[in-house]
Amino acid sequence: MMMQLAILFFLSVGTWQDEVKQIDQQIENLQDLQGKLRSDAKKKANKAMRWQFQNENYSDARRAWDQVAAAKQKVQELQDQIDDLESKKQKILKEHGEKSP
Repeated sequence: MMMQLAILFFLSVGTWQDEVKQIDQQIENLQDLQGKLRSDAKKKANKAMRWQFQNENYSDARRAWDQVAAAKQKVQELQDQIDDLESKKQKILKEHGEKSP
């Protein structure tokens, strides 16, 4: 009986720690995606800046600006997800008396 309780305790400790690790991995993946989106948006904004003053490229510039706006929106959505995950992680750590690294 004592052995079973010890095993259950060990599994429950590993479970929340594994969940924190998984949250950290998800946050890292979302931050990587954010970086790629920001880089892409910056490139498109630079192109749009050049194209907007060229009559033959005005529609390309408009399309690029729209893509920049969409990328910025996606970056914000990813940040909201990151914030939610960070909040969940802090809640788990607080429940188990741990401090954030």
